Amino acid sequence: MISRKDEDESDSIEERDYQLQLCRGIFKNRGDEEDEWLESDDEHDGISEHKWTCAIDNQDTFSITYHLAFLAPGHGNSLWNSSGCIAEHILDPKHRADLLGAILLKSEKNSSQFNWPPKRCLEFGSGAALPSLALLKAGAQKVVFTDRYVNDQTFDALKLSVEKNALAWDINKQDIKKRTAIVKHTWGEDIKSLYKAIADDTTKVAHDSEDKSARADMLIASDCIYNPTYHTALLRSASALIEPCTGLFIVGYSLHGNVPTSHVERFFTEAKQEYRLEVVRELVIKYSEGQKGIGSVDEKRGNVYLKILACKDSLHCKDINNL
Repeated sequence: MISRKDEDESDSIEERDYQLQLCRGIFKNRGDEEDEWLESDDEHDGISEHKWTCAIDNQDTFSITYHLAFLAPGHGNSLWNSSGCIAEHILDPKHRADLLGAILLKSEKNSSQFNWPPKRCLEFGSGAALPSLALLKAGAQKVVFTDRYVNDQTFDALKLSVEKNALAWDINKQDIKKRTAIVKHTWGEDIKSLYKAIADDTTKVAHDSEDKSARADMLIASDCIYNPTYHTALLRSASALIEPCTGLFIVGYSLHGNVPTSHVERFFTEAKQEYRLEVVRELVIKYSEGQKGIGSVDEKRGNVYLKILACKDSLHCKDINNL
């Protein structure tokens, strides 16, 4: 005899499965036939696996496996153009030169040559985390993946991405433990825990320390500034974590039309006026197919704007002023 309790539990499971199937239909990457749902156990319910590819030097094709959590905060359950765009500019030497330009070149006028690959890196609002995974592949000594905590699913997805790619790239477990950290972070809060996460084996930082030696050489924010409400909080974190002399903060974004363009771009005005972070280089990358990750064919919404910021007193800004 089936009890009322058993019937309720069965109904609950059916409703959960229905909701997952609905989410899959809504958020599946359009045109991506390689989407794979991880259904082997309850731990991975609601996490899908995808493959991103790009051509290196217009010849070899390189791929990254990434995972999306459908309960991720914000819009982290989709792959945005800026994420892939930044990853491509990290991995492909030609695109990297386009993005970083003279920052990578050593000359008498450039005392601030940016060493590649960067030593310590951190990504805000990681989501699919293509930039962080690309930095790991490029050889960064420490890569910190961060996102706002809403539930464990987001961090389970990030962990899966790190593990799958480490296996594909022959990075052993000991090295991957040293070279990566996955950290819960709400912008503008609890900066101290990030100093410890950024630190490598040669930098000893006490848990309650604000030791500036444990700062990031490269910060990344991919499609994080579409909502002006969070600009100040993001800048508070970035300004506290960037290495002041040679650190770079790469901001990639598209214009989604949720607020006027001028409101989005106030981020850079506030960065300069309140946090002494100045734009030292910028690019616009056009995507005629729109935002593939969400199925939008609006070309204007698909374009990616890349801007690199550095501290006002950094060598990067001084070199620009001396040119």
